[in-house]
Amino acid sequence: MDISYIYSMFKSYFKNPSLLFLLAGNLYCLWYYQHHPGGFVTVVWVYWFQSIIIGLFNFIDLLTIKKFDGSTLKLNDEPVTPANKGCMAWFFLVHFGGFHLGYLVFLFIQFRITAIDTNFLLLAVLAFMAEAIVSFIRRKQQEKNTLINIGSLFFLPYLRIVPMHLMILLPAFLNLQPSIVFLVLKTIADLLSFALYQHLFNKSRTDNTSLM
Repeated sequence: MDISYIYSMFKSYFKNPSLLFLLAGNLYCLWYYQHHPGGFVTVVWVYWFQSIIIGLFNFIDLLTIKKFDGSTLKLNDEPVTPANKGCMAWFFLVHFGGFHLGYLVFLFIQFRITAIDTNFLLLAVLAFMAEAIVSFIRRKQQEKNTLINIGSLFFLPYLRIVPMHLMILLPAFLNLQPSIVFLVLKTIADLLSFALYQHLFNKSRTDNTSLM
């Protein structure tokens, strides 16, 4: 790949205000945990709310998208069309929401809700909400000039689930502190998700994916 293209791509990323909000939210979480090691419970809940925000805005994206390649995702063995796009969006909401309902039960069992720092939780969630709003507005602008791969758009938010799975499973097998695994994977997942969304809305792709 052309080095000049990579340079210009990353340069545009760091001019994107949504990335600044994303970095601010993650750095705030890291700073908070460094100064309040017992506050990992709060950071985990911040992550859960951030995932809900991402899923909600992706649902709105799927409902409102106009220019898309419907052959990249199938619903009942049929390509997605403007006629069945709404059903696909609601399927995503129920499916993605179901995962997070399961995680919600796990969090209530594993982490005491009374240990949450509500002020920190509110500030961090507001930062991630601001990032989601700015990103959504920019995506709607970019969508006017790009044919979106709707299959990729559907599955990208599931990157949020991977760190949560690994937080539950890896410490038990590798004898690691859950906080170390979780915070590293969270930051990587956030930055990777951001880069993939930017690529998706700036360059059309044609990966075929089957659903149901």
